[in-house]
Amino acid sequence: MVKSNQSNEHQLRQWMGYTDVLASSFLILMLVTVVSSLNNAANQKPPLIKLTEAQSFRFDTGSYKLSPEFKNRLSKVTTNMVNDIVKYRIDTIEVIGHTDGQPSPGISNLDIKLLNEFENSGEIINGLQTGSNVDLGLLRALSVAAFLREKLKHKDVIMPSILAYSASSLINLSGQYQPADPSPQSQRRRIEIRFTRNQDLK
Repeated sequence: MVKSNQSNEHQLRQWMGYTDVLASSFLILMLVTVVSSLNNAANQKPPLIKLTEAQSFRFDTGSYKLSPEFKNRLSKVTTNMVNDIVKYRIDTIEVIGHTDGQPSPGISNLDIKLLNEFENSGEIINGLQTGSNVDLGLLRALSVAAFLREKLKHKDVIMPSILAYSASSLINLSGQYQPADPSPQSQRRRIEIRFTRNQDLK
């Protein structure tokens, strides 16, 4: 009887040892899974927002002014952007203006007027003349950037840097270099908003 009890105790100790190993392994697996999930969530790519004419984000031909309808729709986008800024800890927003390949004839006065007046007022001014699609793409991006800056400063969010760029007609919908032909192409006339995070996560 003593031997039987000793044998049972020995088996019980062995079983408890196995369960301890299994429990420890399970806890380690759970910890690795949680850490991995948190790391993936922290390093997810934020969305790329495309504002297209098909969505009524439309500029008049040759114009960089935001129409009332454009502003109304952009206000809704701005509300959703606040969530992304917080979620992805965004510190920089890039606004990129695209055009189609229709020639934009004229003589640009941006070098003369834009630098001084925009830096002083922080707003897009009247009377700017574009001499190319590059100019037009930049002014459209600046108009959207100024609107976003005004809207976001009234939100409960740390204000990111908002930078404006022009891709004009040189970049296609896939992001590849491909100058457009001179025919009207509404799908190429768009604004892209990219979120980036330049600061390392703590």
